[in-house]
Amino acid sequence: MIFKDYYKILGLDTNKVSLEYIKNAYKEQAKKYHPDVNGGSKQYEERFKDINEAYNILSNPVTKRRYDRTWNSHIGRKQRNTAYQAENSKEAFWKMFFGNIFDKTEDKEKKHAVRGENIETEINISLEEAFRRE
Repeated sequence: MIFKDYYKILGLDTNKVSLEYIKNAYKEQAKKYHPDVNGGSKQYEERFKDINEAYNILSNPVTKRRYDRTWNSHIGRKQRNTAYQAENSKEAFWKMFFGNIFDKTEDKEKKHAVRGENIETEINISLEEAFRRE
């Protein structure tokens, strides 16, 4: 199944918008891509169907909340990762020439242990061997 970004279809950049803003964006896109206004083109007809589908999902608070969870896992994560990568590239450039002179706490924060998988095994030894620790 292909994920459709309904916010992008309505011309919105983020999912942090009110229902009134979604309604206004819908009206604007519907006027712009209505097939009757654009000569009945199949391309505009498909686009208009997507706009209606997006509005039907995003105008209902329950379906919008459900869609937003999916949106955050697809689009929101990409936006966060892009911002993080841009910030890291700036830091990497400055560190290449000047080292980590601006933030000494960063090194301490990065040295925390990473939790791994639990490994289980059996060792057959007697109580006497365990007590002597040889």
